[in-house]
Amino acid sequence: MTSVVTDDQYYTAKQLAGLPGLPSTESGVIRLAIRENWPYRKRNGRGGGREYAASSLPIETQRALRRQNEIATVQAATGEIIQKHKIQLIDYGICDWQKIRRDARVGLINALKQSMDNDQISLEMAFYRFERAAIDGGTECQEYKMLAVAKDGRGSHGEAKLPTIRSVQRWFAASDLTPKCRQKDMDIPDWADDFLDAYRRPQKPSVDAAYQEFCRHYVGNRPSIHQVRRFLDKLPAIVREKGRMGPRELKNIKPFVRRTFEELWPNDVWSADGHTFDAEVQHPLHGRPFRPEITTIIDIGTRKVIGFSVGLAESSLATVDALRHAVITHGVGAIFYVDNGAGYKNELLANEAIGLMGRCGITVKHSLPYNSQARGVIERVQKTLWVSLAKTLDSYMGADMDRQAKQLNFKLTRTGDKHGVVRLPISWAAFISGCENAIADYNARPHNSLPKFVNDESKRSHYSPSAYWSYKVQSIDGYHATIIDEHEAEMLFKPRIERKVLRGEIAAFGNKYFARALDVMHDETVQVAYDIHDGQYVWIYDSEGRYVCKAEFSGNAQRYMPQSVINLARDKRANGRLKRAEAAIDEIVAERNGQPVLEAIPASELPGMDVIAKKLQSKENIHAEMVPAIPAEDRERYFFWRSWNDKAASGEDIPESLQLFMQSYSTTAKCKAFEAFYNPIENKETQ
Repeated sequence: MTSVVTDDQYYTAKQLAGLPGLPSTESGVIRLAIRENWPYRKRNGRGGGREYAASSLPIETQRALRRQNEIATVQAATGEIIQKHKIQLIDYGICDWQKIRRDARVGLINALKQSMDNDQISLEMAFYRFERAAIDGGTECQEYKMLAVAKDGRGSHGEAKLPTIRSVQRWFAASDLTPKCRQKDMDIPDWADDFLDAYRRPQKPSVDAAYQEFCRHYVGNRPSIHQVRRFLDKLPAIVREKGRMGPRELKNIKPFVRRTFEELWPNDVWSADGHTFDAEVQHPLHGRPFRPEITTIIDIGTRKVIGFSVGLAESSLATVDALRHAVITHGVGAIFYVDNGAGYKNELLANEAIGLMGRCGITVKHSLPYNSQARGVIERVQKTLWVSLAKTLDSYMGADMDRQAKQLNFKLTRTGDKHGVVRLPISWAAFISGCENAIADYNARPHNSLPKFVNDESKRSHYSPSAYWSYKVQSIDGYHATIIDEHEAEMLFKPRIERKVLRGEIAAFGNKYFARALDVMHDETVQVAYDIHDGQYVWIYDSEGRYVCKAEFSGNAQRYMPQSVINLARDKRANGRLKRAEAAIDEIVAERNGQPVLEAIPASELPGMDVIAKKLQSKENIHAEMVPAIPAEDRERYFFWRSWNDKAASGEDIPESLQLFMQSYSTTAKCKAFEAFYNPIENKETQ
């Protein structure tokens, strides 16, 4: 029974014959492959046949094949030009100093031949005359310079080492006057495979560490550490670093294609990406510090930032909002080039019937996984625009932020200073304003990747993205952007989902919507457009996209008020955070109270324990009903304390179980911080 091996190298029996560990004939290899049931695949091309997977071959054969591949790779890296251009071997395979010395020798031979023909003298006499003229004329004469350049290192005249008559006689008889150059020994030593096995590992061991590991296992004449270093210096980086770097990291040292964009019109190609802001701002809902997610859209042809959106997390809704901003302000794009993230690869954007891109007429193109170099323009914008903005704030959380300053700012925004006063980060409104100003500055600043022009000061400078956009719009004949007004965009950018009509009702997001016009569409699948901010109404379209009616929330068993998509997303995100927090608390408590696991007898097997357990459970239930629960969330705990504090001030008794909490909580930094925030005047008068 055969198996199919993928992501492997395959070889024919003819290629394998004679290698170490295999028969010397092609037929012998085929018989061995059948007997040992090697995995194979059918060979493409004329003649057919089989190709066998390298992973199924004997170890010594695999090493021989790997050595062949290493040699081929090194030869390709060092001699590709020579192999392809054999006609120009003299020019492309030699160094500059070899070319200069060769040309000087050719000139000397021609001069000697001319002297021999004109004066009918021998080669020796012509050379002695030439040499005497060179020495008498000094170092500045033409003859001396020719001899000095044509030197071979054997003769001597001062520091020039002029050639001798024997050298000239050899040159007369030679077909190639190019001097020899010592070449690197590119042979792969026998120990190379074993050393590279220890060196080419993702842990990136040093040469010394890999050499020590190699010496512990290698059997044979071990090379010195200096031989190993010289061998590594011969290898191209792409060969040497294979195994030490993964495929993604290797891309940084491989050749790449530099894309041009001068031929692109405005709105031809857009690119977008999400970026977690590297500084903390106030959350728009509860005011506590958090890091927002910014979605940016840039026009590739002009490098202009044309749209952005700020959300609580990267999602398709944030992408929709950024697209709405871009389309309303700059027109409809042709190609939307993005990665494979969840914010871009979803039904909301890509579905041909209900997706936003299909309705706008925009073509979505996704980059290859782990290939951020292909979208280097938008990746660079994140650093130039948003990282620079984040560094202007005290709440900057980047890796290059001073660790002590980062910890101090974190403490001040959570627990406050020694007086309990909490310093809040930048407000949400100020942050949005800062984003808009940063984009305006970026679009107005000269960009190094854009062409140069003569500015108003008669100096050459690069175009800014805004100026280059205007230049292209004015210089392209017949260009006009497809503009959508705000009313049209309001309907166009409402996301759509597909739902089935049941007895005049549409169920969406836990709500039910009703319209009389839906009576005749029972059991039909329709498109439902919705407002992400308001769940009161939905807009119904038939399967071909024709508007039908507007359906209104009519109530259901779950809610008395309609729930918008934004609220659903907030609930989902909040529930996820609560579950993660509860799991972390359980783990911390388990670590603090943990003991070695002992085998215990189940309580149900002990006589009388079931009766005791029921009594204890009933007492705990009664106690739980009588004792008010102290909230776990900081803000709710503060208001819980304040409520009981007000009751105590009015003369109401505090339960005994809460007395310790009331006394201790009032002295905590969090209580003081909330007091300073919610009662600033009271707190100031108290101080």
